[in-house]
Formats: sequence, C-alpha cells, structure tokens
Amino acid sequence: MGTARYFITTMNCKREVRMHKFSTHNYELENKMADEQKQDGLVSADEQKSEQGDEKVVDVQATAETRVDARVDADQTSRAKRTDTDIEKVNANPNFLDQYTEEDTSLDALKEHRTVPRFKVIQPTTEEELKNKFGTGSAIVRPGDTMVCKHSGNQNIEALESFDFVPLFFFVDWAKWRDLKGTGDMVLDRSFDPASDVATRSKNKDTRKELYSGHEALDDKEKCYFQYVEHLRFLGVIYGEHPLAGTPVTLSFERGEWGQGKNFISAVSLRRRQTVDEETGAKVAKPIPLWSQVWRMKTVYHNPDALRKWYGFAFEAAPESIIKPQEAAAMFGLHKEFKELFEASRLSVQDDQQESPDESSVKGCDQF
Repeated sequence: MGTARYFITTMNCKREVRMHKFSTHNYELENKMADEQKQDGLVSADEQKSEQGDEKVVDVQATAETRVDARVDADQTSRAKRTDTDIEKVNANPNFLDQYTEEDTSLDALKEHRTVPRFKVIQPTTEEELKNKFGTGSAIVRPGDTMVCKHSGNQNIEALESFDFVPLFFFVDWAKWRDLKGTGDMVLDRSFDPASDVATRSKNKDTRKELYSGHEALDDKEKCYFQYVEHLRFLGVIYGEHPLAGTPVTLSFERGEWGQGKNFISAVSLRRRQTVDEETGAKVAKPIPLWSQVWRMKTVYHNPDALRKWYGFAFEAAPESIIKPQEAAAMFGLHKEFKELFEASRLSVQDDQQESPDESSVKGCDQF
C-alpha cells in the first residue's frame, strides 16, 4: 500500500514541474488534467490492490485444497493399511470358534423342533395352482414349494430333469391318516415302534383301511376311511451343482411308491467298493456307507393298470457315485446328528397336510 502511494506522489510532482512551463491561460486546464490523471492513478492502485488480494485468496484456497488432498490420501492409505491388517487377522485363525463349540449348547433347544421338509411329486389331481406353476410330474420341496426337477414331458418348463441325492439316514415310521373328505389334521397318529397298533395295522392289507364309525349305512361314495400307512424314509441332502445343493430333504416312499422304496433299499444295500486287504493283498468288496452314496433321481409316470396311475421317482447311480473325500467328515457328521435326533424321538418329517400319501392318484392294492 505504501509503495503504491509513493509511486503516485512522485508522478504527481513531476507533472506539476512540467505544468509550470505552460502559459497562464492553460493553468486551469493543466490542473484539471492533472486531477483526472491523479484520479486514474488512484483507481489503478486500488485495482492492483484488489488483484493482489484476489491472488492471495486463490493462493490460500489452493494451499487449503492441497492440505485436504494430502489428508484424504493419508486417510485412504491408513484405511488400506488397517483393512489389510484386519483381513490378515481374520484369515490368521479361521477356526477361532473351535474353542467354544465343544461346550456350546446354544443350538440344543432348536433340536426339539427339527422338522425336515420332503419331496412332493405333482400328481394329476394335485391342486391347480401347483400344477400350473410347476407342471404335472415335477418334484418340489414342501414346505416352501421350490422346484427340484421337472418331468421330461414338460418341455415348456425351464428346469432340470434330474437331481443328485445323498441319503444320510434311513428310518421307518407308521401313521394314521384321515380321509380327504374329513376335516382337521391329516395325520392323526404316528409311531416309530414296529410293534405299535398303527404299525401292525399298516402291515396288514385287511386292517390298513378302517371305516369311520357311524358310516356303515352311508352310500359308498360318502363313506370315509382312516388309512394306516408305512413310510420308508431316506433323510438326505440334494447334492452336486443343483441350485438347492445342501438342502436337507426327506425322500419318502409309501403306498404306490412303497415297492419302489423297497427297490431303493436293495440298491443302496448292494453298493460295494473294491479295496485291497492289507495283510493278504487280495481284493475285497466292502459296503459303501449310506451317507457317502450319490444317486441320481428323476420323476417317471407309473401306470401298472387302468386303476393305478401316478408319478413317482426312478433312481440310478450318479456319474460320480461317491462323495468327495473332503466331504466325508461333514456327511458323516450329519448322519450322526440325524441318528441321534431320531433315537431321542426329536426328528419328524413335514408331511403334506393337504392330501394323504398318493390318495388322490393311487388306488390301494394287496402290495401296499
């Protein structure tokens, strides 16, 4: 500021010395011109001051922005370092829960309510909503109604035509089912005891159907019957590349599918693996554990006679017929868990409460 004023004053003095050389009649004009020039000089000084101030503001802003950028870069670097460190800490001990799981009981209470879903095959007489959504002959998981595979005849449906299944545990139960024309729960009684009344009735073709009391005089179409049914259950998981792989599901055989269930039992029991005896060096055939076998399942149409028509399951050994070595511990663990639940009477299957087993599509016969 002082330098600008000194410059203006010096210039004005020089102008005044020159002005004295002009004639008197031009004195006022020269003074007027000098005043105008002085005003111009003052304005130029103010503009210069303003420009210098603006430059300082710009410099301050640029410095502040540089500092902010530096802090951001430092924060990002710091975060990256912390993230890398955190990831290393997590990966350093992925089994950190092991020290607690041996004594943990937080999941024990849930075992009291372990109900496993089951496969359901859509029959011609199944409710229209399910037939329209999945197609007749398709297999779904219920509850949840999720597609597992379609019947090969359903060309207009985008779905797999087969799936792989690993049976983990086998058991048999017997149940008393009400008539479809009745009301209330479908399953009225259930037993795991082969010597129980429900089991005994289920095994005898003459006693597996029981007429409702008071229906003796009714027309045949109006009569209702209780049914005593034997269920062959394979509790396992969907396996392989299927979208539902790892899902626990029950493969259940009863009534029309009871004979196929017996066939599956035989096939599973006969599976063998070739090993070499360590002492003799001879080849020995040893049974393959249930929980390590892989079976390929698909739905097929059964029509043994004019009165019996339904869709059920067909099976064959999967291309990879045994689980992978790294899966053995997990599968064996699931087998033991389901076995313990069954022995403690804490395992149940989610049977379809909308229709009795194959009632709507299978007519009873001596075989089942």
